[in-house]
Amino acid sequence: MNLKICHDRSRLGSFNAPLNMQLWKDKDALLQKVYSLYLKDFVTESEKSMFTPIKQFSRPKRLILGAGLVFVAALISFAAFDLMLNKWPDIGAQGADWLRSVIGDKAVAFIESTAFQTEDIFHRWKYQLTGATPVAPWNPAPPKDVAVTGVGISPSTSTSSPIGVPPSKGGKGKASNALITNGFNSQFPKAGAQSKGLNDSPGWVLPSITPLGTVSGEGQWSPFLSDASGQVVAERTFLQPDPQRPYALVAVIAFDLSKTSLHFVLGTIEPKSPVTISRPGTIPSADIAPGILVAAFNGGFKAQHGHFGVMVDNTTVIPPRDGMGTLGIYSDGQVQIGAWGTDITPSPQLIAWRQNGPLIIQNGQINPHTADYAPQDWGYTVAGTITTPRSAIGISQDGRTLFYAAGPYLTLPALARALQAAGAYQAMQLDINNYYVHFEAISFNGNVPQATPLLDFMHGSGDGRFLKPYPRDFFYITTK
Repeated sequence: MNLKICHDRSRLGSFNAPLNMQLWKDKDALLQKVYSLYLKDFVTESEKSMFTPIKQFSRPKRLILGAGLVFVAALISFAAFDLMLNKWPDIGAQGADWLRSVIGDKAVAFIESTAFQTEDIFHRWKYQLTGATPVAPWNPAPPKDVAVTGVGISPSTSTSSPIGVPPSKGGKGKASNALITNGFNSQFPKAGAQSKGLNDSPGWVLPSITPLGTVSGEGQWSPFLSDASGQVVAERTFLQPDPQRPYALVAVIAFDLSKTSLHFVLGTIEPKSPVTISRPGTIPSADIAPGILVAAFNGGFKAQHGHFGVMVDNTTVIPPRDGMGTLGIYSDGQVQIGAWGTDITPSPQLIAWRQNGPLIIQNGQINPHTADYAPQDWGYTVAGTITTPRSAIGISQDGRTLFYAAGPYLTLPALARALQAAGAYQAMQLDINNYYVHFEAISFNGNVPQATPLLDFMHGSGDGRFLKPYPRDFFYITTK
């Protein structure tokens, strides 16, 4: 008759507490002793395994194995995070926001940074391996036309074509690699009201741009948006500001502020504030009309990522931070970008202002700290050296030209370099990352507005978001 054995090893030795405390450190030896003295004649073959010492890895091997498992788990997590951000940016954005509420901004910033750095290494490796050549995102205007008129190149005298017309398929086949060439939308209609032709905007001359890279047509301005009379109110160009990442192209849109007006809209949720204020999060219906609304684009960071100041409708939603880059809109339509407390100060004529970190260009010079990781200044998000979709806004020295710039795979220094080359005298960064960087040209089918995203990574992810209540703040452009 077999003796019934207790299967809980932790109870062995409990009959004598002092002995238990002494022998617990070598419980396998205790089991073997109990077995040999008292139980070997009673247990069955299947029960002998209970008294066999468990084989364990040595401490160094356990450490190596544990580190390997952590590395693999981290790699899978970062890959999944990167996949969400790029393939399903809206889901990725929601997931990142949820993670921030669980593990905090700093932890999520670390995860995002690691994912983006991994993606950056992959893109650079793939670019070098395939030998791809970046190509222009659209057919630019001839340099001689830009030199003569500056802006407003007529389609009848220019090879310029509507934004997004795919470049010629001539040349090397690898040049049209979708991953490498650009992130620009290949299906872009003419925006603004329909007209028989485009006319120059009197007195508006954009600066000639010295190319930063090697893509043909870089830095050449061409017509982009027009008003109801057919007069050009916005031009476009592209730049290649990062020698380490030739595929990182920046789209720059220049608006003539003598013909257009900039407006700021508070989101239904962001920037969060205890201040009670109306938050429709939409463009007023009177401005959503043919010949009036021409474009809309993203605002700045969420409140928790820097607590940068915000004022709208003469109500301070978040107090301003001294020295921070600030975009101010005045009652007469003037737009100013500068440092709060010096360039921009409280004024009854200010109807709205938005801060979003330090200026990235000040008095025509790039801020040397754009590559620094200083979350107390730049906000609790990824560092400026991390490549991700980024956007920024700038203004010319004479205050007539407003610039919006955006592109994928950008560091903050590269984005600043592109804006400086385009003619921005003062500039500040706006929002970053997939989904949140978003520009739409607005056209109309009758009285029905149609929004077309500027860049490929913006397409199919919240298209038309600014034409309905939107949780984040944003800007829009109307004609005068």
